[in-house]
Amino acid sequence: MKLPVSIMFHNDETPLGFTSRLAAANGYPSLDIFLGFTDATTSSIARGDPEAIALLAAWSGYECDNLARYAVRTAHGTHGFHLGEALFSRDNRRGRIHRFCVKCIHDDYRNGEGRRVARPYVRAWWETRGVKTCPVHGSRITEVACESGQDDFARFVESNPHLFNDDAGESKTDCPRELDSYLIARIRGAKTCPFLDELEAYVAADLCKYLGRFLHRYRNAAHEEHNAPHELDVAEYGFGCAKRGQDHMSQQVSAILRDNAMKSRHVRYPLDPIPRWLRRHLNSPTHSTLVELFQDIGERNTPLGEGQLVIVPASKRYLHNVRSASVEYGLMENRVVELLKGAGILATGEVSGYKSCFDAELAKPILQAAQETLCITEAESFLKMTSKRLHEMIEAGFLRQVEADRGDKRAYTRIKKEDLLEFQRRLFERAEIRTDLEGYLPIWKATQRCNCRLRDLVEMIFTGQLHDIARIDGPLIFPNLYIHWKSAKEKRRSLIKEGIDDQLLTIAKAAAVLKTTQYKVYPLVASKFLPSITRYNPHTRRDQPFLDPKSLEEFKRVHISIAGIASLYRTRADAIARRLELLNIKPSYDPGHRSGRYYRRSDLKNLTFDTAST
Repeated sequence: MKLPVSIMFHNDETPLGFTSRLAAANGYPSLDIFLGFTDATTSSIARGDPEAIALLAAWSGYECDNLARYAVRTAHGTHGFHLGEALFSRDNRRGRIHRFCVKCIHDDYRNGEGRRVARPYVRAWWETRGVKTCPVHGSRITEVACESGQDDFARFVESNPHLFNDDAGESKTDCPRELDSYLIARIRGAKTCPFLDELEAYVAADLCKYLGRFLHRYRNAAHEEHNAPHELDVAEYGFGCAKRGQDHMSQQVSAILRDNAMKSRHVRYPLDPIPRWLRRHLNSPTHSTLVELFQDIGERNTPLGEGQLVIVPASKRYLHNVRSASVEYGLMENRVVELLKGAGILATGEVSGYKSCFDAELAKPILQAAQETLCITEAESFLKMTSKRLHEMIEAGFLRQVEADRGDKRAYTRIKKEDLLEFQRRLFERAEIRTDLEGYLPIWKATQRCNCRLRDLVEMIFTGQLHDIARIDGPLIFPNLYIHWKSAKEKRRSLIKEGIDDQLLTIAKAAAVLKTTQYKVYPLVASKFLPSITRYNPHTRRDQPFLDPKSLEEFKRVHISIAGIASLYRTRADAIARRLELLNIKPSYDPGHRSGRYYRRSDLKNLTFDTAST
């Protein structure tokens, strides 16, 4: 049955607020007294029970759907509630308090119709504590406890005029909070932000709050530009970022994390307070999208490794800093820096252990390869070789040095483990274990007897030219390697001969052919008067001149020494020299003394000499 006095129902009004106004307009002292004559209760009307809403429709003459649109319905399977088209958590319930905007009440009194007590009405967004400000006036929503637990808004306003008689701030217009406007739009069913619209309304509100705290934590100066110490402004700051979409928000958070990773000495809790909030909702389907999103952002933009906590333990490492790479790969920090600078992964310039971040996947093969190397001290210990001998093996090319180029800095002498093992295998693979070592010497001592370098004997072992190789029973270390020094010496000599053309003559042999001394041949070669060929002599380990027999024969055919002329005439060389000077015959080669002179045979055709006159 319709009540005698009718009132206007507002499109954004709650069913319980409307019932309170309807009871007051019809003269009932309180809502409880009015409902005492009916089968309805405040709870059934507030949550929009069909039977209660049907009674309210009969009392007021309005459609049930319109009356029940902003009922506060419990969400099944959760502790939250539906308000209009939006879902809010139980933390957002109004509870036993009245929430209102003082300026809205003043507007109701001025613009409403009917009895004064029935003019102020409850806006739907006053039912959730998620909305903090009035979207019309921008003022804070006021909260006052219900009197004696009675949820009768019309009589509450009437009996507490002192809460509404201060209209001093009415002329001042505050800017409404964008987040509240967005939540009210969600209550009404409007979609304005695609990214946030995919989340439940209370999840979107919480995201803005914790995102705002995160942004304020790392961008305090930017936040202060918004006059921002208050929690409302922090949430508004977060909404300003989130409303621009997931990509924008991810870029902003990623940039902050990367920048912070290069400033902070410690990487613990880089996303706080977002992870602490999301960990409370790990099993909630409504938060799963955000858990995955921020977990991925945290893993990709902080130097956290597998198992380290972001929101949940990280499943993969994406970033390293120098310090974390040093710990994971067991390398010195300065070595990590030089390796990655050399690979172009780290820029040149000053690098800090915790400030310099880089792609973990790009650096992985480089740092893993570095793990497989030994420093010179470790290699010495492995083979029991001295540093000098080990460097000789490196210079000979038997061991490959890695990480050698460091510009103007001292080079690291590092050897791959696999190269060192291969060197050891080749060195000992044909060595027999012997107890009788007569005639054998340790390889390093045999170099002295063979007048050669260690690298020469090692090369002979590697090329299979040295066969009498032995070792004592024990580990495969350098001091345990022996060779038969006499056979090594003979083999060495034969190799030297093979290395030099057998047809070439040494200076000594050339002197014998010319029937002179080495002392006189050297100036001929040095002045290039006598053609020579330079060859490396492995025995002396230096380059030296050799002579081609054909060239030497040609030289003898064209030239003759003064000693040779004296021999032909069976006289002394000084007598020949005086005779040639008298005849004005010039030498073809004159070292500065008579005994070393050479003459062209063609110049001596008319030479006559009377031996009796001498």
